[in-house]
Amino acid sequence: MLMKKIFTLIAMAFVAISVNAQEHEAGDYAAKNIVWKDITWKNGNNKKDKDDNDLLYLMGTGNGYATLFAKYSFSEDKGEWQTTPDYSYIDYENGEIGLPAYGLYYKFTPKVSGSLRVGVWVNKGGDNRKVFVVKASDGKPLTPFVDYTFDGYINGKNQEGTSIPLYYNATEFKAWRDEQFGEGVQPYRLSTGGAATWGWITLNVEAGDSYCIYQQSSQLGFGGYEFTPTGGTAETYPACYKEQVGEETKIKIAAEFAAVVVDETGKATNVTDKGSVVTFSTANMDVEAVGGAEPQSVEADFDHPISTGIEDIKADAIGNTNATVYNLSGQKVDKSYKGIVIQNGRKFVNK
Repeated sequence: MLMKKIFTLIAMAFVAISVNAQEHEAGDYAAKNIVWKDITWKNGNNKKDKDDNDLLYLMGTGNGYATLFAKYSFSEDKGEWQTTPDYSYIDYENGEIGLPAYGLYYKFTPKVSGSLRVGVWVNKGGDNRKVFVVKASDGKPLTPFVDYTFDGYINGKNQEGTSIPLYYNATEFKAWRDEQFGEGVQPYRLSTGGAATWGWITLNVEAGDSYCIYQQSSQLGFGGYEFTPTGGTAETYPACYKEQVGEETKIKIAAEFAAVVVDETGKATNVTDKGSVVTFSTANMDVEAVGGAEPQSVEADFDHPISTGIEDIKADAIGNTNATVYNLSGQKVDKSYKGIVIQNGRKFVNK
């Protein structure tokens, strides 16, 4: 009997050590020492125009998000405390403002005022597949078909009797979009759950301000841009081009992007704390393109918590109410236990 009690005490001690091994409060913290998965710039999702010409797109990796942070929590599956990467998005529709800090986006800063026309490929999907054109000076998104237009093509909509896509001008495209969602509904969606789109975002831009274009929760293909200074001549920048190599035609990405990859797969070497950053200038435009990927790992900067780790809430408000509950000594307890407990990897006060 004595030996059984000893083994029981030892087992309880190991559980306590395992569960209570964390040195900090559960919660969200600033991320540091980010290790990225491979980040690529490559050609892909190429389409046709109404004249059966190729429209070539550069594709990056990662989504456009506001904050990358480290979540410190207890894993029921692994039985240990761990740090995992997590993200937040800018909720423009509820009044939040700003520019993405990580992920995939394209930012244009004109040296003179004029008209900017950007080629994009827009991934299909649900309510989270929104395209934003954000003015840096106030961090607010421009309104589609008010501050800018979109014209182009809809996957599956072809010219009668052909496989050549049917062109929609800005008025026609808006009418199709309104038919899908209702006029004024889902204003930032340029695609549907069943159809990707490709074409051109066109807007007037002011000298010295910056304009950021990206798609939250997805990758936005980049087909290059055309900029026409007020009263001046258009300059065109292609993101990808075709080159004849012997008897073979190859598609290559523009030199500004090719300079930062190591092989034909487009794996980036210039990875910073934002992702893969490419900057270049043309006669009248400065461009910054950021391609980010999912981080492989992050460390929590425990000196900079983002939210408190102990929440004064009831157990039935934190998710799976059937998950095991522990006290701070690592012992399993039931729901009647009063005080600070751990469930679903979070600490809270059970009253």
